[in-house]
Amino acid sequence: MDQSDNRSSARIELRQHQRSVVPPACLLSFAPFAPTISFNGDTEGEGVVINLSAGGCKISSDAGVAVGDAMSLIILLPGEICPTTIDLALVRWGRDLHFGVEFVSMGTTELTRIRRFLASTGPE
Repeated sequence: MDQSDNRSSARIELRQHQRSVVPPACLLSFAPFAPTISFNGDTEGEGVVINLSAGGCKISSDAGVAVGDAMSLIILLPGEICPTTIDLALVRWGRDLHFGVEFVSMGTTELTRIRRFLASTGPE
């Protein structure tokens, strides 16, 4: 095995929060954060949360978004009656019909709700 094979098999994990798989019923909607912040994607969209952590999530959606887009999210966690609102999330990557967002700003109640949900599910 040469050195290039060693580098390709080694993977550096940069995430600060452990991800958890979310049931398919975890729906989400998003809208541009503010007109003053760049948003190159669709005006609004809907999707399904694939995995979730306290710091962000992976979303499956056919809505067009671009890396760097700033958005507000509304997530309906399974078993919850009230949706969880993320005030500001930034698109960090996108591939095909999936993209990942980092949660930048949310209320303490929302963070507590996400952490409680994650504690009730297993890691990815």
